[in-house]
Amino acid sequence: MSDQASYFEKFSGFTGKTISELDLAKIEVEERGNQLQELANQSNARFNEVMKMNLGLKEKIEFLQDLTTNLSIQNEELEKRNQELERQKKENSQLSLDLKRNLEKVVLKEKELELRRDQLERQVNEKTDELIKSQKLAIIGELASRMAHDLKNPLSTIKNVIEVMENKQKIRLEEKIIYYGKLHRAIERISHQVDDVLEYGRSTQLSLQTCQITQLINQSILDGNFSNDIKINVERSEVKINVDTVKMEAVFTNLLVNAAQAINNKGIINVRILDNGANTIIAFEDSGPGIPQDALSKIFEPLFTTKQTGTGLGLSICRKIIEQHGGSIVAKNNPTTFIIRLPKNF
Repeated sequence: MSDQASYFEKFSGFTGKTISELDLAKIEVEERGNQLQELANQSNARFNEVMKMNLGLKEKIEFLQDLTTNLSIQNEELEKRNQELERQKKENSQLSLDLKRNLEKVVLKEKELELRRDQLERQVNEKTDELIKSQKLAIIGELASRMAHDLKNPLSTIKNVIEVMENKQKIRLEEKIIYYGKLHRAIERISHQVDDVLEYGRSTQLSLQTCQITQLINQSILDGNFSNDIKINVERSEVKINVDTVKMEAVFTNLLVNAAQAINNKGIINVRILDNGANTIIAFEDSGPGIPQDALSKIFEPLFTTKQTGTGLGLSICRKIIEQHGGSIVAKNNPTTFIIRLPKNF
């Protein structure tokens, strides 16, 4: 019995110890379980993080794959463009060579053309000089022919009058007046034609002075010794102009004489004067039949005339003098009118 009690005591003590150890072990196990649970939770959290990272990496990989695909496509396009550029470069290089060759040909052609142009210029200059000389000779010949024709009549008149006067022993005063009148008119015709030629051939400086237009025109009428069958109406005007009075009087005289011849020394000549601001307009109008239409555009050309006599220089000289004063002259029909425009303060 005592042995059993002792054994029981020993067993009880051992059991109590074991239970205590088991409790401790349980506690430790629980703590380990808690630690493992915490580790498991941490592992799950870490796993979730890793999964998120994995998804992010997957998306980045897919993005990189797409980017790589796009880059590959772009690279192919760039390669194609590079090949195209290389092809164009070769073509441009060939084109540059062709252009260079063509440019060399053009330069050679230009040199040839320059030489040809120089030759043609020399030929043109030579031909022009020859033409000018021939034209001058033709003008001189035409002028000489006209002068010879025009001088023949007054010279014949002078010769006939002198022969008549020499053959008559006694000449009455009335006859002398008639004969001297014929001689005077013949000499005036010769003088007028010679003056026309001399005036056309020279260009003198203007001697300008201010004068009243009507005074110049009236003086031209007095010097013209016109027929009593001609009525010349000069419009009243106080307009003054700055002109070479000698040259301008010659212009007015020429226009009045032409008008008188156009009306066969019988009719009306009107001279109108208009103050047009900075310019003065002077119009010589006659009652004649007018200028032939085909002659109207050529009437101011040298040596051109619609009359049987005359050098054909009168109107050309008129235009030359008027243009020398900075003015202009035109002619029109219905009625026949020569219109002069002159600046007042030339």
